[in-house]
Amino acid sequence: MFKAITFDFWQTLYADTLENWQKRQAIRVDNCHKYLSDQGYSCKVSDIEIGMDDAYNVAMSRWHQHRGVSVETCMMKFAETLELTLDDTEIASLIVCLGNAFLASPPILLSHIKPVLARLSEDYPLGIISDSALTPGSYARQQMERDEILQYFSAFTFSDETERTKPEVVQFNSTLKQLNAEPESAVHIGDIVRTDIVGAKNAGMKAIRFAGFNKTETNDTLSDAVIDDYRQLEDTIAELSK
Repeated sequence: MFKAITFDFWQTLYADTLENWQKRQAIRVDNCHKYLSDQGYSCKVSDIEIGMDDAYNVAMSRWHQHRGVSVETCMMKFAETLELTLDDTEIASLIVCLGNAFLASPPILLSHIKPVLARLSEDYPLGIISDSALTPGSYARQQMERDEILQYFSAFTFSDETERTKPEVVQFNSTLKQLNAEPESAVHIGDIVRTDIVGAKNAGMKAIRFAGFNKTETNDTLSDAVIDDYRQLEDTIAELSK
């Protein structure tokens, strides 16, 4: 029997579309423009848009290199693009603007996952291992609390907080340490082969790929199982734990 189960956040527990991301990015721009204007800075909306794109590109370029980055670092790039000298308090306030944009345009909790988490949490400690971009892990937790699933989890590893990313084994091992479980007695559920599946397998865990939303992963020879509906998960976990 497994001793712990970990989940990815994006496209695994929550589904996020390009349209929703674009809406969120627009809210980020509006929030940051209002904040900077209130602080007495003169910035064009078009410049804010460029700065926000640059901040996002820092996060994504690091992610593709399997390198973590804090949201603070991304927003320092934002300030650099706008040629603004911002102090730590102002950077922190801009990060609040980003978090509030996430909560205003959040991803959607995937179908059937909530009752499954409730049942699994009765028998297993559950954890989150998630790579972040411009959404701080603290706001992902807030959304989980809104959706009444936060209480099912006892360990959280977000890349913006650790400045490490999947598939780095440390992301998995540090989470399992919080859950008091060894890798060989744990299973990870995620949607991306090169981060979730490779990382979990390198850590010595079992790996289940969730293909219910992300349909782009077609070259997968590593997953121990693949599901596309969370109503399959409990049986799959039971089968793998034999």
